[in-house]
Amino acid sequence: MNRSILVISPEREVLQGVEQVLAAAPGVRLDWQATTLAEMNGHAVQMAGGYDMILFRAAGGDPAEIRAATDLAKGRSGDTVLVAMADAGLSITEAHALTRAGIDAVLPISILAEELPEQIERLQRDRSHRPERMGRLIAVSQARGGVGATTVAVNLADRLLSPADRRRAKQTARVALVDLDLQFGTVGSYLDLPEQEMLMQIAADGTIPDANFLRQSMPVLPGGLSVLAAPTRFVPLEALRNEQVTAILDSLLSTNDYVVVDLPRALAQWIEPVVRRADQLILVSDIAVSSIRHCRRLIDFFTADNIALPVQVVINNESRPLFPSALHREAAKVLERPLDHWLPHDAKAAHNAADRGRPLSQVVPRSSLSRAVGRLAASIHARFPAAVQTKEAL
Repeated sequence: MNRSILVISPEREVLQGVEQVLAAAPGVRLDWQATTLAEMNGHAVQMAGGYDMILFRAAGGDPAEIRAATDLAKGRSGDTVLVAMADAGLSITEAHALTRAGIDAVLPISILAEELPEQIERLQRDRSHRPERMGRLIAVSQARGGVGATTVAVNLADRLLSPADRRRAKQTARVALVDLDLQFGTVGSYLDLPEQEMLMQIAADGTIPDANFLRQSMPVLPGGLSVLAAPTRFVPLEALRNEQVTAILDSLLSTNDYVVVDLPRALAQWIEPVVRRADQLILVSDIAVSSIRHCRRLIDFFTADNIALPVQVVINNESRPLFPSALHREAAKVLERPLDHWLPHDAKAAHNAADRGRPLSQVVPRSSLSRAVGRLAASIHARFPAAVQTKEAL
């Protein structure tokens, strides 16, 4: 299949590097604009329709480039793939700004030789085969054990079912909750579900699950939340394979508006397809110095494969301070992102919901903790609006 690629960079060395990488690829036409994206003054938008992919050199911290990237993403037609090429100086915050502008991927120049051909194939395949309604994947991880990540994952998934205005009771999104903490996952017990051994079964049998398999295996709660719980018996973390996790996620993303994944604290190899597909990573932490340091390490780990992955840190068991302390300001600086979401310590509400095996919104909807989780869900609704359905239609 013939492909046309436009490289936008004032540095000829970048073009030569791309030429060398793609020298062995048949049917590739490569053109070059010796300038920056911002300096093209909208001309890139006019050219976008004539190329399968546009690669441009990313200049970090340039507002004009972000505006140009936004115009390019909005003005493209068809399945043109937009990729920013970044050097080591591009921060995570700057890469995040590019993806929010609509750029499909941000690739470090250091890995172009190894990954560009594969990335070209993957990005074009993803765009050309993207389902008409593709869900959003929200991954939830923890800075340390016992910080309450599962409570956040369960109640966030519950609150994503409905718009920010909960009074619109006849409208709901489609949401799936997946507990991939194979060894210590507690989503099933939190929601008082019967034992669910599907993940152990596919790990043992080597099964590649499809949408029908998942639909028959995942219980649906009265509110509409479908749940894939971790096994109740011990399963080695490496028992799952990448292709099995990929199949689970892709099937659920094709039939749901949101898929919330509760990740294990240990970092298994099969986490890679989760990170690749994640639209948002939520790191649950407290404000302790050790936790903030571990958050920083996790951010570096998760963004190694997805440099533009939006990461949001949620501080649990602590109310938002009226005036941030020096510790809070230093934590935000270390993490390179504001501490926007705080979930207050409300042990009574949390225990009441867990004891009854139901989400906070159904047991203590007016509690401070439930309202804070609602605000977190509302921020995700605002950024990733769901194709909200009426319950009658479902």
